[in-house]
Amino acid sequence: MVFDLPPTTQAIGRRAVTNVPAQALALMNDPFPVEQARAWAEKTLAGPPQAAEGRIGRMYMEAFARRPSAEELATSLRFLQAQVERHGTSLAESPHHLAAWADLAHALINAKEFVFVP
Repeated sequence: MVFDLPPTTQAIGRRAVTNVPAQALALMNDPFPVEQARAWAEKTLAGPPQAAEGRIGRMYMEAFARRPSAEELATSLRFLQAQVERHGTSLAESPHHLAAWADLAHALINAKEFVFVP
């Protein structure tokens, strides 16, 4: 099973924490998380006009219920710029580049902090 669910015919009082490779592969390649990342990016871009830093901050609040650290913000900005350039433009020319924002959303969905609830 992809997410290592216990059998539905057994009572499980406490589950062991596991990590199976199929989880990461499903989150990276399955159409559902990719579609959800795109929808999240569309929602983020449809919101009030903001600089990229503000949008990234809002995405972190929605994903992790916290603001990004300075390092996370800088890393996200670099990632976003790299993805915009990969898609053939620059962040300054096209701050609403949907594909790049969808890539960032997909990366956040794949973060361990998003997948594992403490």
